[in-house]
Amino acid sequence: MPALPYLPPEVVADLVLRALRLEAPICDISAVCSIWHSIVVRHLAEVLILSHKGNMVSVLRRALKHNKLDVALDLVSRTGSLAESEEALVLVAQSGQADLVSCLLYARLHAAHADCQDGEALVLAAQDGHIEIVHLLLDAPLHAAHANCQDGLALVAASENGHVEIVRMLPNAPLHAAHANCLDEQALGLAAQDGHTEVVRMLLDAPHHAAQADWQDGLALMIAAQEGHVEVVCMLLDSPLHAAHANCQDGHALFLAVQHGHTEVVRMLLGAPHHAAQADWQDGLALMIAAQEGHVEVVCMLLDAPLDAVHADFQDGEALLVASWHGHVEIVRILLDAPLHAAHANSQNGKALALAAEKGHIEVVRLLLDAPLHAAHANCRDGRALVRAAEKGHIEIMRLLLDAPLHAAHATCQDGLALGIAAEKGHVE
Repeated sequence: MPALPYLPPEVVADLVLRALRLEAPICDISAVCSIWHSIVVRHLAEVLILSHKGNMVSVLRRALKHNKLDVALDLVSRTGSLAESEEALVLVAQSGQADLVSCLLYARLHAAHADCQDGEALVLAAQDGHIEIVHLLLDAPLHAAHANCQDGLALVAASENGHVEIVRMLPNAPLHAAHANCLDEQALGLAAQDGHTEVVRMLLDAPHHAAQADWQDGLALMIAAQEGHVEVVCMLLDSPLHAAHANCQDGHALFLAVQHGHTEVVRMLLGAPHHAAQADWQDGLALMIAAQEGHVEVVCMLLDAPLDAVHADFQDGEALLVASWHGHVEIVRILLDAPLHAAHANSQNGKALALAAEKGHIEVVRLLLDAPLHAAHANCRDGRALVRAAEKGHIEIMRLLLDAPLHAAHATCQDGLALGIAAEKGHVE
C-alpha cells in the first residue's frame, strides 16, 4: 500500500466505516481525505483486517451483516491458517453464501475441512435450509461433513424447520448417513409439533433406523393432537410398524384435542380401528372440558361415540354446570336433550341455575327452568339463584325466577336477602 498523507486516526476510522457501507465521504472533506477514501476502497479488505487487529473472521462477520459480498469474497481468499478458514466456513455456511463456502473448501492454501468443529457448518446450514451448502459440505472431496455429525443434530434441525429436501438428503448419504431415529427420536417429535407432514412421512418411512410412531408411548401423537395437525395424527395412527395408540398415555391425546377443539383429530382418535380413545375417559372428563370450552361438535361426538359413549349426566351433571357457568347455550341444550342419560337441569340441587343466574346468562336460565324433565326449581337452594342475580343486577333473570309457574323464587328468601341487596345497589325495578 502506498504512503498516505497524515490524517487523525478517528478520521481514518470514519472513512473505513463509510467504505464498508459503500457510503461516499461527507461533501466538505478535504482533498487529503478524498485520497484516503479512494485508497481505502481499493484496499478495503486489507485495511479492515488491519483495523481489527488482524481478526479476519470478525471483519467477515461485519461484511456479511452489511451484505457486502464482494468484500466477503476478498476476505475469505485471505485466510491465514486452517483454523481461520474453518471458523470462516461455519460463519458463511450459516449465512447461506454458497460461493464463499466453495471458495473456502477448495482454496489452494488453508482449505477448510467440511467436517470441522464436528460438523457445525452442516448443522447450521441444515437448520436454515441452505440446500446447496449442505450438498457442498457432504460432497467435499476431502474431510467431507458427516450427515450423522453430532449424533444427527443436522437432521433434527432440518426436521424442526421443515426443510424437506435436506431431510431427504441426510438419511440417504452414502457414508455416515443420519438415522431418522437419532437423538431419541427428537426429529419426529419436532416435525410433528410444527405439522411438517412430509418430514414426518420420511422419518417414519426411512429404510433404516426409521422413527417409531409410538415413540415415548405416543408423545408425537399427543403433540400433533394438541396442535391440530390432522394429517400427522393420521400418519402416526396408520404407521404400518409401531403405530401410535389413540388411547396412549391413558387417553392424553384425546384430552389435548378436546381442550383445543380439534374436531377432526377427536373424530380420528375415537374412530381408530385399534386401541381407540374412549369417549368416557376418566369418567367423562373429556366431556366436561369440551363443555367448558364451548366446543359443540366435540360434545356431540363424545355423546354419540359408538363405543364407550360418555353420559351427559356424568358426575351428577358436572358438564352441565360448566356449560351453564360459561353461557354455552347450545351445549346446555344438547346435554338436557340427550336421548340417553340426559343431564338433569336440577342436578346438584339446582347449582347450574344459580351459576347461570350469577353470570347473567338469561337463555341458559330459561332452558334450565323450562326443561321438560327434571326442570330446575327457581327457588332451589333457598333462592340462591335470585340472590346471585340481585347481587349482579340481572333484572330480567330476577323476573324470570320470580314469575316461574312452578316453584317460583320467593322475594323474601333468605330473610329478604335478595330484596336487601337490590335496594342497597339501587336496582329500583
